[in-house]
Amino acid sequence: MTEIIPYEPDPGNTGEGKPMVHTSHSLFIRLSWPLQTTNILWRNMKYLYLIILSAILFAENSSAQVVTGRVLDAQTREALIGATVQQSGTANGTITNANGRFYLELIEGEQILLVRYLGYISQDIQNLETEMIILLSPDFEQLGDINVVSTRASDIDPVTQTTISRLDIEGKYLGQDPSVVLEKQTPSIVSFSDAGSDIGNYVQFRLRGMDQTRINTTLNGVPLNDMVDQGVFFSNFSDFSNSMESVQVQRGVGLSANGTASYAGSINFESISLDGDRPEFGIDLTTGSFSTIRSSAEVKTGRLENDLAFYSRFTRTVSDGFKNNSASDSYSFFFSGGYLGDKNIIKVNGFAGKTQNDQSYLPVLEADIDADPKTNYNSPNDTDDFEQELIQLQYISLINEEVILNSSLYYGGSRGVFPFGLSPTTQLMFALENDHYGFMSDVDFNKGDISVKGGIHAYSFQRKNINYTSPNVSNPDYEDETTKNEFSSFLRVGFNEGDLNIFADVQARFVDLEFDTEQIQSFGGAVPAGGLNTSRSWTFINPRIGARYSLGQSSVYASIGSTGREPTRTDILQGDGSSINEFNFTSAQDDNVVVAEHVIDYELGYAFNNAHFDLDVNLFYMDFKNEISLVGALASNSYVPLRQNILKSNRAGIEWVANYRLNNMISFSTNGAYMQTNVDQFINSSNDEFSNIEHIFAPDLNLNTSVIIKPFQDLSLTLSNRYISDSFMELSNDEAFRLPEVVVFDAQVSYSLNKTAELSLFINNIFDELYFTDGAPVDVDFDGPIDGPGFRIQPPRNAFVQLRLNL
Repeated sequence: MTEIIPYEPDPGNTGEGKPMVHTSHSLFIRLSWPLQTTNILWRNMKYLYLIILSAILFAENSSAQVVTGRVLDAQTREALIGATVQQSGTANGTITNANGRFYLELIEGEQILLVRYLGYISQDIQNLETEMIILLSPDFEQLGDINVVSTRASDIDPVTQTTISRLDIEGKYLGQDPSVVLEKQTPSIVSFSDAGSDIGNYVQFRLRGMDQTRINTTLNGVPLNDMVDQGVFFSNFSDFSNSMESVQVQRGVGLSANGTASYAGSINFESISLDGDRPEFGIDLTTGSFSTIRSSAEVKTGRLENDLAFYSRFTRTVSDGFKNNSASDSYSFFFSGGYLGDKNIIKVNGFAGKTQNDQSYLPVLEADIDADPKTNYNSPNDTDDFEQELIQLQYISLINEEVILNSSLYYGGSRGVFPFGLSPTTQLMFALENDHYGFMSDVDFNKGDISVKGGIHAYSFQRKNINYTSPNVSNPDYEDETTKNEFSSFLRVGFNEGDLNIFADVQARFVDLEFDTEQIQSFGGAVPAGGLNTSRSWTFINPRIGARYSLGQSSVYASIGSTGREPTRTDILQGDGSSINEFNFTSAQDDNVVVAEHVIDYELGYAFNNAHFDLDVNLFYMDFKNEISLVGALASNSYVPLRQNILKSNRAGIEWVANYRLNNMISFSTNGAYMQTNVDQFINSSNDEFSNIEHIFAPDLNLNTSVIIKPFQDLSLTLSNRYISDSFMELSNDEAFRLPEVVVFDAQVSYSLNKTAELSLFINNIFDELYFTDGAPVDVDFDGPIDGPGFRIQPPRNAFVQLRLNL
């Protein structure tokens, strides 16, 4: 049955310079808002506010009846994302957003709402309220296309999270790396592009100032991280976002049960839903700056009469990039299909991608950028060639109305070659081959006020590193093999007592890593005779406990979680992950050169929802032991950033996501983070000691603001602004190596025609600001001394046109 709960109205809604105060014990290291930062924000955002004010003055409030509310699971009170809410007898309707919220202006006709969600009992609602909560019950006679994901947090879990729906993804997406889309819609994410274009080539990102090797990334629970180096390169399987139903970003110690540790956080992708009552065919065509052309086609059958359903998408993307010699050419294919029975689901999900990228990763001196912003220090002859694939066989069974079993077998593979030019005719070629085999299974039990979930995950990951010198490609100079095996299990228990939800979770990980080579690569120095075979093991017990208390329209939560994380292959080999050689073979055998890192994460949050305003705000304090921290230096190849253990450090701050709907024409959104960090002590390679300093790439303020204006139902205008304050690029906090602040404005105009075609214009970096979100001290000629600060330039003013057809 469906229960409708009306809401009661809530009448209550209504110094210059940069002080350097450090402490490792207080939640907020700096409490005063710097006057300089305030002036900067006002100077650069006043234009946005003037446009917003103009829109308000000219907006007309609709006299039609408006109904708003949320659609939730009647048992778990979890938001149902993408539920259909339609006015009976009309084509007037909407779908729920990432919070399960909908907003619908009724037109002439029946004043009845039809609420539909796959796998739930559909309901017709006649007694409408201005603001309501609609609770839908699962339809156990027609299971539908469910996708139980053990890494996902529900609405009532005490987890700092932001979930983005397919509709929200498509509204911002034109082929960029997923991190570029996420950084605009969630707090604390900063991305940076090698090619300076965001589309094609390599894009990386940080969460709460921590790099992507410390972020657990999964698709339907299957890990996407390279288990040896622990990073994710979406360039190898481009156009990934278009095939997603939703994505959830958990910040801090998350709920990840599979794959690498959820240390900085986790990103959980959910593949597109297969269910539906009719077939669909879609085409996306995008063109614009940097000679970019992207074409994509997808087919979705919907559920057929024999309960089979299929989906596929193929995409080709080419782009010259902004920097000289930074072009990219990629193919990607995504597939999902299977049997959707009443009690059992068998699905196959998978993707394959192949990409060739001109190398453009070297940071460039600011003086050279000023002379030519397109400057690229990499050889114009260097083009890498990588491919990657993943296939998942998933079985979901409704054992009874209380128990669901979800199991998967999967294989992930990648291979390619990464060149480094020594001359126009000679290149060092770094090749790798990865094979990743895994199995995972979890059981979800819900009865009354108690929920229990538990599961296991096991995998074996094999990596081959093969080095040779071009043009002599038939005789490798070096080869080694790295094997990583892991077994993990988790148990999660939730208990609801009225408005209180209590939650406890524990994960156990057992990890083994082995290096095996028959030779030690020499660069002219002495090396030991024979090869090397060495291994090391780690055991991590990662607990988490928390509670959330509902206050009607709002809720509060608190949690504490702890997790540990093993070093990567590159960390162990002191920055040179391409080979075991005369400089790192000692560290490859020494367990104490770099040790596992641990963090205790404290989270306190508040959420509020009503007809016009949504707010999620949280405080966090992350206390690290032996943090494997970026130090700001680059390895000898000037690509891999070096990291080392820091005995004691912390990060603390406040994050928020807020959305305000003024009326049916105007809405506002903002998300951001204010963060302070502290490193107790850092000793650099010259044995210089520094105390009470800030982490690198940890800006005080990261703010996104946007206004959406819909003067007509089919026309949407969006203006957005991004501000990132300055930060240090190296850990001694030398003022000469600062990453400057970022102020960027973007605009988007979209027009829909009968919901079958949408034409969008994107204009990014409207004022053509020169800005950087990553950099490092650089040695341009590789002669030893640092020549100065180097930067990876980000996109200048650029424009794209996208046509999306849905038939």
